[in-house]
Amino acid sequence: MIADIDLGHGLRLRTLTTCDVDLVVEATGTETSQALWGPRPSGPYTPWEAREALDAWDPAAGRQASYGMLKHGRLLGALGLMIDGPHSAELAYWVRPESRRQGLALRGINALTRWTHDELALDRIWLEIDPANTPSLRLADRAGYRYEQRLPHHCRAWTASDPDHDTWHDCLIWAHTSLTTSPAT
Repeated sequence: MIADIDLGHGLRLRTLTTCDVDLVVEATGTETSQALWGPRPSGPYTPWEAREALDAWDPAAGRQASYGMLKHGRLLGALGLMIDGPHSAELAYWVRPESRRQGLALRGINALTRWTHDELALDRIWLEIDPANTPSLRLADRAGYRYEQRLPHHCRAWTASDPDHDTWHDCLIWAHTSLTTSPAT
């Protein structure tokens, strides 16, 4: 699941590793919301939290990896890819606050979606989106993803450390299917 993709104009999408702790800490330094792609979404990350997140996204395990969008050695955003079966994967994304609304997420999602279909031969890639997250809903549509279903109380809000004491909200599932690979059976 190692990728290095040229997105043009000096922007690269590449696999993040534990060597990228400092990049993650710097990139998340101005984050005020729980909008990160790590195993426990929070912001900003401390060096320990960044290492923990990058360890959890270790591509050597083969089930999930994190990909950074970098320009001139600066992390502008990240995407997470979590394989959930032989034919599908969930994609998550985050862009640093000052780099939002510049088309970076769309470029990253389009590139990683194409790469996942072509290189990993996965038929279906899906997003979980909070129904109240209008920018993400528009982004999913612009990236060619299609609405599939609403899952009631499926997504965790991460307002409490214990899942039993946390709140949960509905999630909308949007999916992209490959036209070049055979359908999942």
